[in-house]
Amino acid sequence: MKFTSLLLIFLSTFLISTTGCKKDADDPTVSFLKFLIDFNVDGDSLVFNKVYDINGTKISFAAANFYMGGIKFTQANGDIIDLSNQYLLAGLKAGGTINEPLAISNITNVKFFIGVDSITNMMSESDFTNRPTGDPLGMQDPSMHWSWNTGYRFLRVDGKTDTDGDGTPETPVQYHLGNNNMLQNIDISTNVNMEAGDNDMFIGFDLAKFFTGVDLTTELETHVGDNPALAQKIKNNLPATISIR
Repeated sequence: MKFTSLLLIFLSTFLISTTGCKKDADDPTVSFLKFLIDFNVDGDSLVFNKVYDINGTKISFAAANFYMGGIKFTQANGDIIDLSNQYLLAGLKAGGTINEPLAISNITNVKFFIGVDSITNMMSESDFTNRPTGDPLGMQDPSMHWSWNTGYRFLRVDGKTDTDGDGTPETPVQYHLGNNNMLQNIDISTNVNMEAGDNDMFIGFDLAKFFTGVDLTTELETHVGDNPALAQKIKNNLPATISIR
């Protein structure tokens, strides 16, 4: 799989808690865990405005973002790295790493949800607008929030698709998930080898699998309420869309 469009998720300013023992940065058994998001189309790294073929239809993309929350990693020694009080915004235009040393063994299970919890999703207008610059739950471009009283876009994928069959994507498409019932839990058993030193965890998001069963010539948009059936179909596709390595 290509990784030319990888995103390093920014966590360096977050408080990181773990049930395992945290050790000094000079300890050779300490690891610095990096999260990298690989947006791809059946293994072909995502590039905005590049034309891809999905389900026999030509499509290009202009935005791809989603929220990750409730993050927990189970290690081979039984300890848990608990980041469940933090949110990450996965996209192609932001990046960073964990600068805090953690005692990490091999990771055997990864859990998180795509979306925003119901309490945060119903915050007041001032709660939202007063969030500091750089807060993943603050104002974003493109916007990941519909309005202060209707909550967050949990996931946003925008682009153009070819509806006239000439091979050139020309018709705008928008696939936006939100509302509390659209939160999707992800639970993946894995075996990520974390040895001492800097380590990378790749989280793949395959847009070809995201559109499984979607007719890209007729199913052109959903903002949940305007096309709940399509929103549910996309939500159901999310577990197969995500991979860990």
